[in-house]
Amino acid sequence: MKAFKPWPDRIVRQNTCMNTRACAVLVPIIYKDGEEQAVFEVRSSKLGWQPGDVCFPGGRIDDGDDSALEAALRETKEELGVDPSHIHVWGPLDYMESPVGVTVWPFAAYMDTDDFVLNRGEVDHTFTVPLSWFDEHEPEIGRVELATRPAPGFPKGLDISHQTGWKQRRTYNVKIYTYENYKIWGITAHILDNFRGIRAIIQP
Repeated sequence: MKAFKPWPDRIVRQNTCMNTRACAVLVPIIYKDGEEQAVFEVRSSKLGWQPGDVCFPGGRIDDGDDSALEAALRETKEELGVDPSHIHVWGPLDYMESPVGVTVWPFAAYMDTDDFVLNRGEVDHTFTVPLSWFDEHEPEIGRVELATRPAPGFPKGLDISHQTGWKQRRTYNVKIYTYENYKIWGITAHILDNFRGIRAIIQP
């Protein structure tokens, strides 16, 4: 076998055939009313994508970000006005490939303040939910179908070239928590449950 130079010590990055956006979010936990609570944002109605939805603070990983964590902290400061000095990062959660074309890198953290200065262009308001509430309530499960079809101009010579309509490929589950008048669902609900699962292992 041909000898190679030592394998480089490198940061593993996303390598995907999908035209996805790499994003990072923070799962912020505060201590309020005598217990741990998760902080959620309600997206501004001014936004073009998913206005009014519930989410965690975060957004796109920019070229200037040194890491996904740096992006999550930057976005949290931009959206909630919380300086990173008030954010105590516990660690990364499992990254998530979303069917809507987003790869999300989440990080769990304790936030020692809830004195937020909201960016009204992105955040309508925030609310918190006790972590204990999720232990007592199961999410609804919805199912979504995924289908594909070749775009105009797809090269000839493959079986898919002759396909004219949509072909169902897979289905996937969508979790939906209903807390008061809020719907915590989709990527946000899956990330939350991933955090809860990891937290249960390290803090049973």
